[in-house]
Amino acid sequence: MTDWSAATVEGLAPDAASVAAARKLARPAPWTETGSDERAVWGLCRGSGSKPYEVAVDQDGPAFKCSCPSRKIPCKHVLALLLLRASGDVAAGEPPERVVEWLGARSSRPAPREPGEPVRDPEAAARRAAEREARVAGGVEDLRLWLRDAVRGGLGAPRLHAWDEWDGFAARMVDAQAPGAASRLRSLGGVAAARPDDWPERLLSGMGLLHLLCEAYATAPDGPLRDEVRTLLGWNAGREDVLAGPRVEDRWAVLARVVLEQERLRVQRTWLWGLDEERPALLLDFAPPGAPLTVRPPAGTSFRAGLAFYPGATPLRAILDETGALDDAPGRFGHGGVEAALAATAAAVAANPWLDEWPVALASAVADVDAVSADDGALPLRGSMRARWRLVALGGGRPLSVFGMWNGEALAPLAAGDGERMVAL
Repeated sequence: MTDWSAATVEGLAPDAASVAAARKLARPAPWTETGSDERAVWGLCRGSGSKPYEVAVDQDGPAFKCSCPSRKIPCKHVLALLLLRASGDVAAGEPPERVVEWLGARSSRPAPREPGEPVRDPEAAARRAAEREARVAGGVEDLRLWLRDAVRGGLGAPRLHAWDEWDGFAARMVDAQAPGAASRLRSLGGVAAARPDDWPERLLSGMGLLHLLCEAYATAPDGPLRDEVRTLLGWNAGREDVLAGPRVEDRWAVLARVVLEQERLRVQRTWLWGLDEERPALLLDFAPPGAPLTVRPPAGTSFRAGLAFYPGATPLRAILDETGALDDAPGRFGHGGVEAALAATAAAVAANPWLDEWPVALASAVADVDAVSADDGALPLRGSMRARWRLVALGGGRPLSVFGMWNGEALAPLAAGDGERMVAL
């Protein structure tokens, strides 16, 4: 049976309000017909209606089911049931028929497609692919010439400091079906229009990387680099194609989950670390505003599984279609110190010069609010002060394993381990 602590269960919650509500329900009085086995946990929770809510958890996902009307996943009833079990108030037993049917339906369900991924007619797909290739090639050539003209005219030229210039050419890239290039153009347009103190350096560097992307699209041979270039321009490998490729088998520690609320999209980043291969992995999930995101194993746990990585020069994003049983993550992870972290980043940037940051894991470092220090050097810290103070508090002056994103100047800490537990920051 998966052994989840109360802290691990609360880490599944979509917000603080759900945790508070679940704690109030995590007592035997509202519950009947509770039970658990190696795969599932179930129970009936008395609510405001005449019928109790039917609650179940599939630990193989994990996945959750509740008959309440809440749109939150997991809802307060699911969290309360898991908290109740964490306190030892749920006995082992045989699942009722409703739970058996639900688990059976989940086991027979085909793997879901990526949002927006079409069902393909091979001939039509080949025709569309050829048409897109031609559109992108034309757009990339236009972009290459535009960048050369812009640099030739000087970074101080008035037209380069007008947002409409950048936004207009970004729209050209959208029409050419290269949305990745459009996104980079709009980002550079923001720098040019705002004129921060370091705008010349940022603008020239960004335009240089865009020009390099155009050159790589035209000249890179088939292989990982070309896969990376196509991804940066806006191609997305199909889920089925990725899953048909090789898998990386490992015991994966779940280090952190970051949810970004954008105007038209919610993005969930779940960071994993392979404890055998000593490598990072990123699970990306998307949902419209207000819609639930895919439920991933909570931070602080680990599982054995084979991940399928998207192709590229620096494979990082992966697909997880099935996990093994969840266990507590070890309190230590990572390898080497500062020199190893910098060497790993240098190797990644050498393979993929368009990287803005790279995940690194220090095996042992002492943290203060401004830096983490190992035997072979120190890395300055950046980002959330709350995360940095939590890092300091967890360490208390003792060495920690530290995971974060290094951007060439500072490290944004996301997780740490003190030897006994792993904590998302």
